[in-house]
Parts: sequence; structure tokens; C-alpha cells
Amino acid sequence: MKVAVRRLVLVAAPVLVLGVAGCSIHEQTQRWYSADNGVNAEAGDIGLRNVQVVSDGDGTATVIATLTNRGNSDDELVEVVIGDVTADLADGPVELPVSGIADIGPDADRVDGFDVEADPGHTVTVEFRFDRAPRTTVHALVRPAEGPYAEALPAEPAETPADEPTAEATEAPTGEPTGQPAEEPTGTETPTE
Repeated sequence: MKVAVRRLVLVAAPVLVLGVAGCSIHEQTQRWYSADNGVNAEAGDIGLRNVQVVSDGDGTATVIATLTNRGNSDDELVEVVIGDVTADLADGPVELPVSGIADIGPDADRVDGFDVEADPGHTVTVEFRFDRAPRTTVHALVRPAEGPYAEALPAEPAETPADEPTAEATEAPTGEPTGQPAEEPTGTETPTE
């Protein structure tokens, strides 16, 4: 009897292992996926990675992305457009050397100056224009300027004084007396002994 049980276990164990091994056969573990909600795209030899727009919902927006150059020649990002509004490349064109990476965002090259209605949670059309690579358009997610993106928007510019004076101008001193002498002295004289 013990021999029959042993034989049954020896035959059943491999069959069970093979049956259980196929349970996850339809899972796609080798497929690439975006780890964040940013958009990925290609512009010729330029890769656009994790493209996102950060907005305060009141018309101010900025772009965050990583650009890679897999080509054989240097390139540069010369314009970024959201809708029909062109960004201000604060540091000039973003250089993309061969086999290089360029970050766009609050701690890198800034792409600011968008005065657009970009509501957080929606997507907007963002066009990237390069010196050599073809123009590429993506539909990027708009994130609110809070949490990890709280510092993404440019700092508010300091208020400048108004051009108009706030008080009436006074006449410049001429060195000549302007008033009349008092008829009676206003102070008291202290006698000296």
C-alpha cells in the first residue's frame, strides 16, 4: 500500500506543477509601459519622455519632460507651443547633444510663459519644434500645481512700482527764505548769570 501511495505522489506532483505553471500564461510581463501619466513620443531621433503640463488653472502653465537624442548629430528644441500659445524658453533653445539627455522643468531648462486655459485633469495639445528633428505633437495630461508639482510653476514676478507718483512733488530748495518772520518769538529765552 505504501508503494502505491508513493507512486501516485511521484506521478501527481509533476502534473500539478505543470498545471499551476500555466496559470499566468496570459500576463504580459515583458511589455513596456509608462510608469507615470506622462506621454511618450518620438520626433525622428529625439525621444520625448514623460511629457506633462502643470497648471494653476488660472492661465499659467509650464511643461515638464525629458528629451533624448539618439541621432548622429546635435539638435536643439527651439519652440514649444500649447494650442496657439508659444512658450518662453527662459534659457534660450534647449541643446540636445548626440547621445544626450535634456530635462525640461523646474530644476532644469524652463519652458514657461503659457497664458492658456489648461484645466488640471484634462489633456492639451503640445507641439515640440526642433532645429533638425520633425515637429511632434502630443496630447499631454495637465497636472495641478500642488503636491510634488507645487514648485513647478515659475515664481510670481515682484511687483514693480507704478509709473505715476503717489504724492505731489515738492519744490526743490533754492537757498532763499520762503516764509515771513514771526512777529513774536516762539521760544523762551533762558537767562544766564
